[in-house]
Amino acid sequence: MAKRKIGWTKNAFQLLCFLGTVAYALGFLAFHTELLQAPNGASSSDGDGDSHTQSKHLVEESKFPGIGSEADASASKFADAIKTVKMAEDGLPAAEAESEEPSSMEKEPQEEVHEEPFQAFAQPAQPTQPAQPAQPAGPPVLGPTTQTLTVALAAKSNQLDGVLVVMNSALSNAKDPSRLKFRILTTSQDAGPLIAQVSQKLAKLQPDVSAVNFDPWAPRVRQLLGGKSSSRKELFDELNFAAFYLHEALPEAGRVLYLDTDVVVTSDLTDLIGVNLHGHPAAAAEDCSQRLGKYVDIGRMKAKGVESKMPMPLYATKKTCVVNRGVVLVDVSNWAASNITSAIEALVRMHLAKGLGPLWRAGVSQPPFLLAVAGRYHDLGAEFNVRGLGRGDIAPEEVDFYKKHKKWSSYFDGFLLKCKFHCCPGCKGWALSPHISPLAHQAKILHFNGRLKPSHKGRRSRDPVKPPTRQLGEEERAAREQRPLCSCGSGCLQECAGIWWHYMPADAD
Repeated sequence: MAKRKIGWTKNAFQLLCFLGTVAYALGFLAFHTELLQAPNGASSSDGDGDSHTQSKHLVEESKFPGIGSEADASASKFADAIKTVKMAEDGLPAAEAESEEPSSMEKEPQEEVHEEPFQAFAQPAQPTQPAQPAQPAGPPVLGPTTQTLTVALAAKSNQLDGVLVVMNSALSNAKDPSRLKFRILTTSQDAGPLIAQVSQKLAKLQPDVSAVNFDPWAPRVRQLLGGKSSSRKELFDELNFAAFYLHEALPEAGRVLYLDTDVVVTSDLTDLIGVNLHGHPAAAAEDCSQRLGKYVDIGRMKAKGVESKMPMPLYATKKTCVVNRGVVLVDVSNWAASNITSAIEALVRMHLAKGLGPLWRAGVSQPPFLLAVAGRYHDLGAEFNVRGLGRGDIAPEEVDFYKKHKKWSSYFDGFLLKCKFHCCPGCKGWALSPHISPLAHQAKILHFNGRLKPSHKGRRSRDPVKPPTRQLGEEERAAREQRPLCSCGSGCLQECAGIWWHYMPADAD
């Protein structure tokens, strides 16, 4: 018996360790079960599944008030046991026990455990982007459709009829008349009456029109007036040079279309808003049926060394095609930078100077304009200035030019006779009469430059006319020489004046 007692005592230490282990396991299970059932159960503060963080929460009683005293007693017994025995062989660390048996939170994650961290780190939803509009194909738009064109005229009160026809024809043929702004360069004396009359007689069209006082430029222009290159007194008026000072009179306009008061507009002028001038200071209608040598004495200019006295080089020759300054589209800033006006003034002064001039045979403001802008303009096309509709004759070389370029109908030949009564100086018996414009039916702007203004003969019809008989009396022949004809088709001619009168307001004549 003594041997058995000694044997039991010998194994008492192992038995005590076994009982301690069982007690600890029971206490741990009770502790853990009550934690899960507590109403304020633990949740991971990091939300990243870190087991060491969760173990820390499990052993801090102050954070989990639902833990029972039974679990505390079991844990206390286990603590007392490990103080009296060696744990090296059979002891089981708490962390290992926890890792061996995953908690119910790991098996079935609670929604609230992950909801807060998910919201904290989730990327915010991107706002829905509106659909981008498709980009239009084709060339870039040069300007909004509301962009306007400034149209400049130069007139006094006695030119009211011309102003009315220009504005009425332009507004009547514009798709959107509100895009045209008319600015009339005039004297301070004429400004009020002229604008009042225009506004009254074109009231139905509601034009945007105002006056620009040209008086400040008058002394400067008077220095350019003189000579005997024309018998027409109206060409020696200060306003005949107004087109050359648009960059100073209308500096804010950007682009200005200058029109003489003897034109008729038959197209939409707003089409010129987007015209590319290709870097040139101006655009005009080139006419190669006439050459510069007809107006300007190029030989004399070379002999007198005119170009060496100019503020810029001249590119004109005898064979340079002409352009008419009665229809000019001006880029205001580029015109100013190019010194065009200074060149025109210098040419006129030399033309009037003894020992240098005269430099041209005919005209007043037209020849210096031709010399200054040669090689410096964009060609709008002949249809933008179908001119000469106030002339009484046409030169044979002009007819030949039109025939060569297939612009002349044989039907027109039946209207021509040698000029006898109302001919240009030196043209009698050589030039043909009446003047015929074969391009009139294709024109965008008709120009009644010349002596025979349509207002002089009273209201005319637009009905087609017939070729004259060969037995014309002198009186009838003289009368026909003063009726320029415009094409109304390849086999049709009408009096040009009838087109002008068509745009005269009914109560204006």
